Amino acid sequence: MASSRFVRHVKWWFFVVPLLASVLLPIIPDDGLFAISDAESQSAVQALGDERAETSVDKTNVLFRRLFVTTGAVAATLRGGGDGFDADGTRDFARGWARHFWMQTYRALYRAVVMKAWLAGTIVLCMAAWVDGTMRRRIRAAAAGFASPLSFHLAMHGVLVVLGCAFVVLVLPVSLIAQWWTILAIFLPLLLWIVSSSA
Repeated sequence: MASSRFVRHVKWWFFVVPLLASVLLPIIPDDGLFAISDAESQSAVQALGDERAETSVDKTNVLFRRLFVTTGAVAATLRGGGDGFDADGTRDFARGWARHFWMQTYRALYRAVVMKAWLAGTIVLCMAAWVDGTMRRRIRAAAAGFASPLSFHLAMHGVLVVLGCAFVVLVLPVSLIAQWWTILAIFLPLLLWIVSSSA
């Protein structure tokens, strides 16, 4: 089981890719790639409304401060290396990496808070799709129908890709339009319906 393709995909999408992205992307020297763009924040306002979008920012600030600032993690990494002469630029590189890492972490936290607005609806749709798909499979089995292993296999991998992308995109240095979560809320239940009806 531990060496199955399914487990390898889970490890890749939910551990390897996010970890690599979190470590390697902060090397990019452009500060603008790690800030929340105007397009992204404006899309949150359009999707959630002014009040809820502002609440999302407030929640992000509170969470980031509680998890990383008050614990001293941010200060410890940003002042690392001391203030002495930096002949080879190592200290400046390390500080730049740390600054980008925390900017990226803040943005990922903000995106997760915004995504939470779609979470309850997506869960309800997924449960409904799973129940309907399961009933459809039972009806087909009672009528001497057959399951489609290929449909199940493709849909299951589709579920992993969609969930994996939703997880990885939190740290990518691109503008993430809030309406993307609506697309996720449509495709994920559809794929789960295919999985449950084809198993």
